[in-house]
Amino acid sequence: MKITISTASPDLLARETLILGFFSDERPPKGYCGLVDWRLNGRISAEIASGRISGNFLEKVACSFPGRLPVSRFLLIGMGTLAELTYDRLYNAGFEIGRTASGIGATDLALPVPAAGRGPLKLSGMTEALLTGFFDGGAPGAEGRAALGVEVPVQDDQAFDVLQGLDQFRRRAGSDRGETLEIETRLPDRTEAPGSGGPDGMRGAEPQ
Repeated sequence: MKITISTASPDLLARETLILGFFSDERPPKGYCGLVDWRLNGRISAEIASGRISGNFLEKVACSFPGRLPVSRFLLIGMGTLAELTYDRLYNAGFEIGRTASGIGATDLALPVPAAGRGPLKLSGMTEALLTGFFDGGAPGAEGRAALGVEVPVQDDQAFDVLQGLDQFRRRAGSDRGETLEIETRLPDRTEAPGSGGPDGMRGAEPQ
């Protein structure tokens, strides 16, 4: 399993499948989901406003309008309310994402951490919980997991915490379970010092 951390904006993602978590109490969507919504001219916001999607926990939506995104498949998964977000919920969401990705044969994914930089939870712990759930729910067997490529797009000032979470995940999944995990970084040099990013921290992204 290869995990790549990058500052790629939605229009620069080079992945087959994009999976986004969104919250029932964030209207319009925020974070990376907000960037994607902006790129899609507010289509996600419109679906929420119409009541066709809600963001209830573990709601799954296959979107048919990637359009301006360089991905073939685009899935939304409900995270419930931001106020109720816990590490356990992130694990369970990750598990369902992994199970869904395995079911549709998706092996090349972009998976931002929902609510990164928002709420009281530590981003390193959020990253570890999400990816551990994804790992546990995903393709069975070492061979199936070895074929997985997951990109985690982040803002510049979040990169250090996400890398910490990835390292915690790698130690647990790699050492405890005998898995081989590769982590690649595609970050500007300035992300070595957290907090040094620009207004949105995403290369190619429009400010929100």
